[in-house]
Amino acid sequence: MEVNHGKTVGIKMSALIVVFIVVLTLGFTIPWYHAAWIAIAIGTIAYFIGDMLILRKFGNIPATIADFGLVFLLTWFFLWLLDFDLAADSNFALMALVTAIATAVVEYFFHIWLLKHKRGEAHADARPSTR
Repeated sequence: MEVNHGKTVGIKMSALIVVFIVVLTLGFTIPWYHAAWIAIAIGTIAYFIGDMLILRKFGNIPATIADFGLVFLLTWFFLWLLDFDLAADSNFALMALVTAIATAVVEYFFHIWLLKHKRGEAHADARPSTR
């Protein structure tokens, strides 16, 4: 049961970049390039922890909850690091919370797709060849 990691990571990163830019840039006026690199950094970490470890062992809901917590903490941390570049009155916790909620919704459906896709590949591999 092999997963095409390039395709999977590409879909995940594309979705997360869109979510982070919509929430952070359009919602909170964070520069788009900050939102994009934060999405890529968090997406990479979340892929290995949430999708490769937790999703495989525990399923969709625990992986989505883990992704929510990870996105919340890391977004807050990265925004705190960028404090020099953001407005002094920025509420990083609120930004991180809204981003984590939006990401958790996307991740829930991404996990459904990933699990279904993995099962489909497993069934295709199990079918005997007609040649």
